[in-house]
Amino acid sequence: MMKKILSILLAAALLASLSVPALAVTDGDADNARTAETTDADAVAKTAEAAETMTEEAPRKYVVKGVTYPYVQQFSDDEDPTESEMTLYFVDDGDIPYVALDEYMALLGELLTEMGKGDVKYTVEELTDTMYIVTRPDNYSTMYVDTEDDTLYFMNLNGFTQGVGRKAAVTIKSLPEPEIEDLDELASMISLFQYLFAGFEDDSGDGESPFDPDEEDQGAEDASFEEGDDGDYTLETPEDPSFFTAGGYSLYNRQGDTVEFKMDDYSIDLITADGRCYLPFQTLNDLFLSLEYIQHVFTGEKVLGFAYGSQLADTRFEVPTGTFSEEFALFNYNELRFLLDSYYGLKPEHNIKDFGTLLALDTDLVYDLAGTDPRKFDLALQRLTFTYLDDGHSGYMGSSVLAGPNELDQYIAYLTLGPSSMISLQAGEKFANARAAVYGDEVPAYEEVGDTAFITFDSFDQKREDQEYYTAEIDPDNLLDTIELIIYANSRIKREGSPIKNIVLDLSNNNGGQASAAVCVMSWFLGDAPVALRDTLTGAQTNMIYNCDVDLDGYYDVDADSVSNGYNLYCMTSINSFSCGNLVPAACKNSGKVTMIGQVSGGGSCVVLPCTTASGALFAISSPHQLATIKNGSFYNIDTGVEPDIVLTKAESFYDRPALAEYLRQAK
Repeated sequence: MMKKILSILLAAALLASLSVPALAVTDGDADNARTAETTDADAVAKTAEAAETMTEEAPRKYVVKGVTYPYVQQFSDDEDPTESEMTLYFVDDGDIPYVALDEYMALLGELLTEMGKGDVKYTVEELTDTMYIVTRPDNYSTMYVDTEDDTLYFMNLNGFTQGVGRKAAVTIKSLPEPEIEDLDELASMISLFQYLFAGFEDDSGDGESPFDPDEEDQGAEDASFEEGDDGDYTLETPEDPSFFTAGGYSLYNRQGDTVEFKMDDYSIDLITADGRCYLPFQTLNDLFLSLEYIQHVFTGEKVLGFAYGSQLADTRFEVPTGTFSEEFALFNYNELRFLLDSYYGLKPEHNIKDFGTLLALDTDLVYDLAGTDPRKFDLALQRLTFTYLDDGHSGYMGSSVLAGPNELDQYIAYLTLGPSSMISLQAGEKFANARAAVYGDEVPAYEEVGDTAFITFDSFDQKREDQEYYTAEIDPDNLLDTIELIIYANSRIKREGSPIKNIVLDLSNNNGGQASAAVCVMSWFLGDAPVALRDTLTGAQTNMIYNCDVDLDGYYDVDADSVSNGYNLYCMTSINSFSCGNLVPAACKNSGKVTMIGQVSGGGSCVVLPCTTASGALFAISSPHQLATIKNGSFYNIDTGVEPDIVLTKAESFYDRPALAEYLRQAK
């Protein structure tokens, strides 16, 4: 594929060089001019001949028909649905919806722009009758579409949908993308230290500051400094403070490899007709929008575009039930294989070479996934995600459009749980029951037992916009989310006369949640919040460090905004500690600052990826964006969980907090 692209680009460059306007010649130069014309004509003929050899036979002729449908969007539950129009295309009277490449790339740019990724635009250019190139002008990431070989080729797949001006190759949807500084920009940080140290004397004893604070261009862009009566400088809260800040110095960023998708392996046709390029609607949605937590479903009567978890998804059943055509059923199955082969992040761990090989081992499963009965397809999808994948993140979430809703799905899902999920569920009930025996349903989020503070929460949640925490009134009896809990705990632990010496982060029943809330907890507990990510498809790797303004004074200070200094830190885990409830313990263990208590955490290294099938069924898988820890420069998967330093064999021991607090006092 790459050789073919280079050949086409070379031919295009040659043709461009031959299109220079002819120079005027004198009569004496006529023979030379005729010689030049002959040479140019030969070159053009040879170039055309080379282009013809790229195609062994004439491309197939397709009949493409466009149909315009209502397009209903709701990407936030805070906003009402909006309606516009979208044209879908059908090939040779089939029922597989396609989109025109130029129209879809314009839509993708609009959607990414609306999501706050900057002014994202794409250009689509025809290279040959069967080859197209799509380019992001702002970062030069490209996609080549070869409709002759049914191939998609990316120079930088990670960059194709990243935010404008962003440099992090791998990010998490719920995590603010950091502003990565380059070395020149980092040099400007010296001005911040010039202010911070302005009131201190240097070692020379002359009473002068080692920095000169009088320069007009010094100071942080997001904060102001005021000189007090004693000559010291203090920071004032900026007008627009940032709760999450990223340490640009922390970036380790390795771009991913080139990626080639051979769609012919999945019998998925990429079409050229009447000078335009057409691709299946579902294929492009799977490639670009699933990782953005945006889903599209074509119901046969309208197109629905909604965010993960949106109530708009329920309206996909406003059509009669029915069956798939054989053509659509096969496409539905093959597109599912393509998505899983490309984006399932735990293939090596599950010993999966490819999903076609895996599914071939169960002919009944294949027949149902490739069959025309929507209900049988849905049940087979439940078995595939719950039983075969069985990873805690993968699972079936809702019916195909033509199957209609089914209230029995939640019960069937329980029956199809794999052995790993069943063991985790049973162990989880054991810990939940042991805690309920002590606290009932009212588990204190913040509790002090002597000189030990226990912080307990069962999911990582952020329910406010970042800036809203600066003006929100925090009610200790009704804490809204994890971030409010951390803000409150920080104020209590650091209050005047506080007896607290030990801090226990109890994640023994924490099943995960939003990465942004996990970052807040890590920043508060460790001083820095390290987030290491690896893309299992492209090989891209990114390591970022975040800080959080927990005391809400407008800037980050490690002593004021974290408990990483001066306290004995503990993190308590069990098999229930999953996903982000596993990420935070992994960071704690790797930091060397925290003593781990309890049992091995439950793992869950890949971020959850919400997906749809071409038939409109909803499901989730472990995505290619994999959480990791870094040691000696290498990225290590955390799916196997985190080992405790102090083992608690009985679930009851986790919640006998007076005994645990006494043990920690004696241990120190």
